[in-house]
Amino acid sequence: MSYVNEIAELVHGVVDKFSGTPNKNIGDSFLFVWKFSNKNVRINHQTGVLLPKPNVAVRQLADMSVISFIKAIATVRKS
Repeated sequence: MSYVNEIAELVHGVVDKFSGTPNKNIGDSFLFVWKFSNKNVRINHQTGVLLPKPNVAVRQLADMSVISFIKAIATVRKS
């Protein structure tokens, strides 16, 4: 369990730096989210589904999630 906690500390730190939020730790798995602000989403009135608007902020958030994944792997390997 201490090993998982050490990994969690490293991964949470990286994700936090890239605007992500830890949502859930499930054993040795982690769930992180990157939330769009209300101004960056729209509602499809036919289905009621929220959809991201295609703009720079949405692309940056998507890029930050991928970069944090890569950095987290590198940080864990370096540790």
